Parts: sequence; C-alpha cells; structure tokens
Amino acid sequence: MTSVKSKKFKVVLSFTLLIVFFIFITLPVSAVSPSFAASSKSSKPVITWWTALDAKVAVSYNNLAQVACYQYLMKKFNVKIEFIHPPSGSETEQFNLMLASKKLPDIIETDWLSYPGGPLKAIADGVIIKLNNYLQKYAPNLKKYLDTHPDIKRDVITDDGTIYCFPFIREGNLTRVGDGPYIRKDWLDKLKLPVPETVNEWTNMLRKFRDNAKILNGRKAPIYPFSIAFRFGSTLRTSWRGSFLAGAWGITLDFYVENGKVKYGPLTSQYKEFIKVLQTWWKENLIDPDILNMNTQAIQAKILNDQIGAYLGRVSGDTGRFLQAKKGTEFDITVAPWPVLKKGQKPEIGHKHFAYPGYGSAAITTQCKNIPLAMKILDWGYSKEGYMVYNFGIKGKSYVIKNGKPMYTDEILNNPKLSILEALSKYARAGWVGPFPQSEDYVVQILPFPQQREALKILSQPSNSKILPPVTLTVEESKKVANILNAINTYYDEMFVRMITGKFTNIDSFQKTLKRMGIDEVLKVYQDAYNRYIKRKI
Repeated sequence: MTSVKSKKFKVVLSFTLLIVFFIFITLPVSAVSPSFAASSKSSKPVITWWTALDAKVAVSYNNLAQVACYQYLMKKFNVKIEFIHPPSGSETEQFNLMLASKKLPDIIETDWLSYPGGPLKAIADGVIIKLNNYLQKYAPNLKKYLDTHPDIKRDVITDDGTIYCFPFIREGNLTRVGDGPYIRKDWLDKLKLPVPETVNEWTNMLRKFRDNAKILNGRKAPIYPFSIAFRFGSTLRTSWRGSFLAGAWGITLDFYVENGKVKYGPLTSQYKEFIKVLQTWWKENLIDPDILNMNTQAIQAKILNDQIGAYLGRVSGDTGRFLQAKKGTEFDITVAPWPVLKKGQKPEIGHKHFAYPGYGSAAITTQCKNIPLAMKILDWGYSKEGYMVYNFGIKGKSYVIKNGKPMYTDEILNNPKLSILEALSKYARAGWVGPFPQSEDYVVQILPFPQQREALKILSQPSNSKILPPVTLTVEESKKVANILNAINTYYDEMFVRMITGKFTNIDSFQKTLKRMGIDEVLKVYQDAYNRYIKRKI
C-alpha cells in the first residue's frame, strides 16, 4: 500500500514539475531574468537597470554590463549593475508587462514623455519618484548642468517644476541634425546645375534629371528624380522629414508655433501651395512611386543603381553607406539647404532633434532600495569624468588626447571587423541614446566622409524657432487629444497620399473635415500646454 502511494506521489510530483518547467520556458525573457531585488550572490551592492540593448552593442555583447564604460563605472563605485534587456522589438510590450507585474527594477530607462498622461502620471501611479529633493546631495552634477543650461532645463522639468529623470541630452547643434535633402552632386556637375536653394530651383533640377537620363546613367534604367531613402515614420506623411518644401512657406505638416500661437499646418492657405507643388512633381513623373508604400529597400537599391537624383535621408545610415558602397567611382552626394521661396532667404524650418528628446532617459522607481547609490551612478554621466567615458570610452584604447581634444583611435575608426559605431559601442555609449550629454566631438568624428561633415553645417542653418517644444499634457488632456488625433491622423495619412497623387484636389474640403473631426479642440489643448511650458520656472 505504501509502495502504491509512493508511486502515486512520484507521478504527481513529476507531473507538477513538468508543468512548472513548461510554464517557466514559455515566460517572457524579462520574467525569467534575474530578480529585480539585489542579488544575494554579490558581496557588492546591486543596482538593477531596465533598458533596451542597442543593436550596435548586440553585435559584440549580450549585456550592457560587458561594455567598457560600465565596467569602468562599476569598478569606480564598487557596485554591480544588473541590466535587464527586453527582447528586441518587444520593448513596449515588456515595459507594460513589467508595470502590470508591480515588480520594478531600481532604474527604468525609457521615454517618459510618452508615458500615458506624462511623467507626472508615472509618479502618481507609483512607478517612479520625484528627484528634486535628492539632487543637491546625490546628483550635484546633473543639478549644475541643468542650472547652467536653462533652455534644456525648461524641457526636462514638468509644468510644476518636477525633475523626474536623468535625461539624454544632445549637446550643441551638430548632434541634433543630419536628416535632410541630399542630391547626386556628380549629376549636378554633369548638367552644370547649382545646388538648389528655392522651391522653383528644385523643380527645375528634377526636370533636368528626368530629361537627361542618357547623360546621367546611360539610360541603363529609368530615372526617378526624387525619393525618400529612409522610413522615418510609419506612413508617407510621417516620413516627410523636416516638413520638406512646406517649410519654405513658414509652416510644418503638423503643429507649430507662430508669435506665441499654436497652429496646425494643414489648416493654412500656405499648405495649399505646398500641395500644388507636390501635385506638379507627381504629374510630371518627378517623384519615385515607391515612396507611396515606403519601400525603402527598393529605393536604396535604385539610388545605388543611378536611378534617383535626390532624396530625403540620413547623414550616416543612408548617405554614408551609399558613399562607401560607391567609393572609387564618380558617384558623389551633396546636401542641399532646406528650400526657401526666394533666393537669398535663410531657411526657417528643417529637421532638428530637440536637445532633450525624451527617449533614453533614466528614472528611479518607487521600489529602489538604495536611492542614494542609484542617484550617484546616474549623476556620474553628467560629471567631467563620466562625460568623457560615456562619449569616448577608455583613454589609450578607444581614444587619445590630441591638441587638447579627445580623438578616437584606429580601434574605433579603422576596425577591420566592425563599423565605427559598432566598434565604439564596445567602449562608450555615445553611439546610441542614454542618460548623459552626447558630445559634438563624437558626432564629427564618426562621419568618415567630408560630404557628411559638411552636411551637418548646412542642415544646422534653420532656426526652427517655430517648432512646437516638448510640452506635456495633463491626464485629462492626453485622453481628449488621443481620441481625436488618432482619427485625424488616420484620415490625414490617407489624404496626404491622395492629394499628392492628384486623386483628391479639394483642399478646402479636406480642411473642413479636419475641423469637423475636432482639430480646433486639439489646438486649444496644445495652446494651453504651450502656455504652461513658457511659464515654467527655471
């Protein structure tokens, strides 16, 4: 009898363990990663840090703790940092699951401006803590940085003055630009054309490209004068970087500010003029049809096959790759200034990242057991030492000092196995976003071609003073705006394509529909938020 019971018990136990095993292996990676609580195996204090693992790091390592800058940091503070990385592509899902579990690490790095209801709601929800009372004692470097950069501080704080994160900051102008209009310079030279400055000059140049295929590429394939080389957004409208062309009329394709008043570009009379130009381009076969479905793989292939003369793209990811692939040939690219209406005008609107973009910012959670240590670790990124290590890595290995400036070594710039950014990401964090100020000295060195470095100067020209700053909405405002804007954006995306292709020409009707859908209510919300932003005490 005892033997039978024993056998039954073993069977039940085995079955139970089998169930537990299958539950375990089917859990998300984050759910089976080390506990967010301090590890009992380490004699050092442990800080847990949730953040995405950048693809450039993943080429060499599977955890940020392996990167030299964090090896340096952990040794300096005699601490162990346990990084928790959500699977690539599921960061948002894993973030939401983590919040729902009510089990939080010490530090969460994400875009807190995108939290539903904003950062103040994250504090009210008991996810992260307010940092103001800790700054003086535990984060003097961040406090000093914000106090000496009031323009950045205005973006980082909330309307009531709350500091909630250690921000990612793009220093200067050169770290904030790079996306813009690029042109085949060798084609311009063959046709003896200047780099276009005005909208009319752009139209003339594209017509010349279309009509001179034999000269430009020997008619080996049809030419599509203008295209978009990178999918900046999920739709054609959101990929139309820097309000290209529309900025010539002093408007954007979205919300902007003029003389203290928040406006919406599609409602203006200038928007009609912008659409007319695009309709002309489409009708005259000046636009690559592949932009309608944003087939960037096909578009980039056509650029390398001498079929596209001008494109909206990036200074590094696209333009740098094209120049490298065509090195040793006549293929050449130049940047063009953002278009204006009249010769001699200075571009007013283009693409420029905010100094504080929101993403890559680290906040301390309500479940952090050692707030002073977490503060000190994050604050180090804003010290002189932390700034150098995060941006340049380890002296003597990834950089040396020449003429008083940090310069990357051949290990970074001429690595035989890795790209510049992949090599740098073994040592420093400058190649992607995070809680530290990104240096201009970094960005000018990682661009190997002079055409790229010149592009940064040209693309920095617009003041972009009309761009709506990173305002924050209240919980009620967020709900109201989300319901209206979701419908408007879906409609706008569809109509943008139809208007460009000439399938819909009644712009007045389009504007009336936007009003009927509630765009004026959204404008009022953003106006109130902008007014609060301007009144922030810095």
